[in-house]
Amino acid sequence: MRKLRILIVLTLTALLTFTCCVGAAPVQTGEAANDRPPAPAATPVSPLGQTWSFILFYGVSKNGLITQPGDQSVVAAAGTSMAVNVPLVTTNINGIWGFNKQRLSAVSYQQYSSSNGWPNQFTNATLTVGTGEPTTSANAKLQVPTVPGTYYYQLKLTYSNDNPTTVYSDVFAITVVPKPINATSVAVASNPSAVLWGQPIGLTAQLTPANSTATIAWQVSPTSAGAFTSTSGQITSFKTQVPATMTDAVLQTDSGTPINFIATATNPDQTTVKGTASATLGGLGPLTVQRGENFTIKPPALTGVQYPSTPQFDWVIYKDRSGTRYTPTADEHLTTNTDTLNWQNVQAPQEKLYYQLIVSFTNNGKTSHWYTNIAPLTITATNPELHAVPNLQFALSSGTNPTIADFYNPNGVMMQYAPSKMVNTANWDGNNAGVLAITSGGSQWRLNVQFSPFKNMTTQRNLGGSSGGTAAFSLHFADGTTMAAKDDSQPVTLYNGVTQNVTTTTSTDTSLKIPQTASIQPGTYQSTATWTLVKAP
Repeated sequence: MRKLRILIVLTLTALLTFTCCVGAAPVQTGEAANDRPPAPAATPVSPLGQTWSFILFYGVSKNGLITQPGDQSVVAAAGTSMAVNVPLVTTNINGIWGFNKQRLSAVSYQQYSSSNGWPNQFTNATLTVGTGEPTTSANAKLQVPTVPGTYYYQLKLTYSNDNPTTVYSDVFAITVVPKPINATSVAVASNPSAVLWGQPIGLTAQLTPANSTATIAWQVSPTSAGAFTSTSGQITSFKTQVPATMTDAVLQTDSGTPINFIATATNPDQTTVKGTASATLGGLGPLTVQRGENFTIKPPALTGVQYPSTPQFDWVIYKDRSGTRYTPTADEHLTTNTDTLNWQNVQAPQEKLYYQLIVSFTNNGKTSHWYTNIAPLTITATNPELHAVPNLQFALSSGTNPTIADFYNPNGVMMQYAPSKMVNTANWDGNNAGVLAITSGGSQWRLNVQFSPFKNMTTQRNLGGSSGGTAAFSLHFADGTTMAAKDDSQPVTLYNGVTQNVTTTTSTDTSLKIPQTASIQPGTYQSTATWTLVKAP
């Protein structure tokens, strides 16, 4: 029996084989991700462990890990740190009665800092080791921050014998992800909300609650409006389409082109919520300008904008949307080479024109453009003007002034208009020729007049009380216009809805009737006529 035992030993020596994992050399994973740090220079990665076996016999040639620790992702727990289990496979010999033991006895770890690098200081991990031979599983529990992010670690493994005693693992990552939280709503914002074609738009999607782990996907309607820089994430931007020409069909809109951005939040449980924001492509709206006026306009989309390079501005006024340009007269002046259109003394005919801004940029010899829409610019007539109103003086048909006795007449006193000889004060605008003159400027207008109560200019006593209404006017003009009014300060309309110029004179058929008055003081009685010209039907 003893001789047989020697024979077996000799055979084992002659036929000894080794079994070790593939890649016995250190495995470097520093390039697996752009931000993955290299292994520490002070504690370089150790070779993998080596074992041997033959028939029913086995052993460990070199202590170490059979495979390097793998990257893993974990869900954040409550608190500031949490225990994360790192599974290991290591060489192992349990030994007999404490002899020939080659077991993993301790594991510690160090965490990489982006600011300070590897600290070369190791913290003890909680270790459990199996009993399999010549390899076994083990588990090391590390304390990991609960703040979501990716953390990098290296393990230090200590064995019970010196073959070797200390082994260092390769670098591995533990990524902490937030606990799944559904979003209940999405608030979408676009900035700016009105842009020129070709101008970018910034977009944000705010989830409620703010710590939701839902993912965002972006869509736009219409899809032809442009393209997202990224169709995912809570923050993105949208590059609007650049039309092929400055009069492209997409630019032929009065108030621009509305677009809608839709952010869809997909929750961990696959439910979804959506939010929308709108914007307008074009930047200009319909504008109405009166002939003879000055006006300026700047697209709101250009307020506070950051241009990609030095901009060149070109405002264009069109006669129509086909691109026929308007030529200003010698009496008007247009400033068209700034972000603000400035038009002085508009003299364009009373019609609809169109206006547009083109912003150009040149970078490295290449020119790009932003375009506004081609918006209507309506030129209206000038304001009507009141040039002359008549002074009205009344006397008896005989040309004489009435006496006190005339006012006792049961039928009252009827007086006729006579060309005035009164001298205007600084507050009077009337003329003694009886002329009434209005120019329309092409606008529609109406003319009102009101008469204050007659008052004795010496005693300041009213003819018929403080509210008037006693005296009755019957106005007649040479163009056939007539009107009845009283001295009660109530406006009456003489002309209404008129568009033509009016120049006429007061007819001698104009009269003033005062009813029987029992008490009247001698003197001159005066009423103030207030003429009001209104630009309106």
